[in-house]
Amino acid sequence: MAKLAAYRAKRDFTKTSEPAGKASRRRGASFVVQKHDASRLHYDFRLELDGVLKSWAVAKGPSLVKGEKRLAVHVEDHPLGYGDFEGTIPEGQYGGGTVLLWDRGTWEPEGDPHEGYEKGRLTFRLEGEKLQGTWHLVRMAKRPRERQESWLLIKADDGYARGEDDPDILDEAPLSVKTGRTLEEIAPGGAAKTPAKRKAPAKKAASSKSEKPAKRVASKSKISDDATAEVAGVPLTHPDRVLWEDQGLTKKELATFYAGISDWLLPHLVNRPLTLVRCPGGAEKKCFVQRHSWAGMSAFIQADMVKDGTGKQEVLTVRDIQGVVSLVQAGVLEMHVWGATLADLERPDRLIFDFDPGEGVEWPRVIEGAIAVRERLKVLGLESFVKTTGGKGLHVVVPLRPKAPWKDALAFTREIAEAMAADEPDRYTTTSVKQEREGRIFIDYLRNNREASAVAPYSTRSRPGAPVATPVAWEELSPDLRPNGFTVANLSKRLASLKQDPWAGMSKVDQVLPERARTKRASRQK
Repeated sequence: MAKLAAYRAKRDFTKTSEPAGKASRRRGASFVVQKHDASRLHYDFRLELDGVLKSWAVAKGPSLVKGEKRLAVHVEDHPLGYGDFEGTIPEGQYGGGTVLLWDRGTWEPEGDPHEGYEKGRLTFRLEGEKLQGTWHLVRMAKRPRERQESWLLIKADDGYARGEDDPDILDEAPLSVKTGRTLEEIAPGGAAKTPAKRKAPAKKAASSKSEKPAKRVASKSKISDDATAEVAGVPLTHPDRVLWEDQGLTKKELATFYAGISDWLLPHLVNRPLTLVRCPGGAEKKCFVQRHSWAGMSAFIQADMVKDGTGKQEVLTVRDIQGVVSLVQAGVLEMHVWGATLADLERPDRLIFDFDPGEGVEWPRVIEGAIAVRERLKVLGLESFVKTTGGKGLHVVVPLRPKAPWKDALAFTREIAEAMAADEPDRYTTTSVKQEREGRIFIDYLRNNREASAVAPYSTRSRPGAPVATPVAWEELSPDLRPNGFTVANLSKRLASLKQDPWAGMSKVDQVLPERARTKRASRQK
């Protein structure tokens, strides 16, 4: 109760719809950012710690520009239930104005968060719908007559940082992650835009096996952007629009590619919440992340409301190849999936170890890292599978019977990753800070959070060459196999030549997460 005394003292809960809440004993790792149009527009940045949301008011909002300092005034702790709050605080009440849920996700501190908080320097990683990567919160020296502590919110220099000339994330992604609304639509009298569950139309026969990739478009001068086409029963507008200029690869060709490999793709995609990378103008133009429904979205793409703590959230899924082609129609070039299905979102059925090499790390060392974690997992009685990412690294995937909750999955993968980093610190690291990764492999275990995602097997990447994330057999790993070597142009030929699916045995594996005590013993034995 004492933790929220200041919060409650400032509010009259007979007049405001904000949650009264109470401090929780749960150990969670959520974060939220709320856009708050009060006496002045600002962004409230909140990190879950010790059963409450530690909160800072960031006047100008978070910036993705590396090193840019944004003033963050430390305010009172808020209840965890506030993380789902969106609406209007009445005039005359503390903080009166409209609140929009701008971002949410999970955070992972580097080191002891309590010690960092007390010392006034928190370094942490965000895995949100809009904000990702490593950040710093640094407390400034207190000035005379200053009632509230002033901190600085700073984006670290990593793969998610932007330059000063890049688009501002606040302008680029202004809508609510909960309802897709603007501040004006949330305010009293604003136009409602509450997402509704869509009913898919009757399916048409898919042409997935009969269609072959179309002939490459030789140049832009030959493109007719006004025509329409149909792939797998789904109409495509502007089918000749080029999505990868270096390949001359068109929208129709991408849709036809997916239709042709549907039997390989769909088992890893259907009924899993999606995080999408949309590039309507192609891979070389502006791209953005999409997790929620949008105006004009195809009915073949499912929008479901699922439980999320004390409230609900919207997730997108597909159920068939028509859904995938509809994603292509919407300019989706990457499909990322959760490690759980709609049938049980609270218990993962796949774990991911992401081996991401830093500058100066050669490809054979990445292969060695993947094999090393495979051997550690074998000691614990766990079978694993591997895939190229279409980028620089490898993903080691552990199928599970959905039994253990997410917190245990995260703890398990963290212990494995940290054990590898402790045993060979010159080879591996578990920190995402760019300077720490040079010459080492970053073992990213944070994909094993409820709303975190990883690129789906057989999804393309919005990178030069139109690479495809591809499952491979362990025996195929060699210096000759490149992490981005499988592409839209050559993957169909590879699949046609395979005698067996490299992941054929995944669905037959029946294993559960070991007890953590056993994991620790195994780590010490290493």
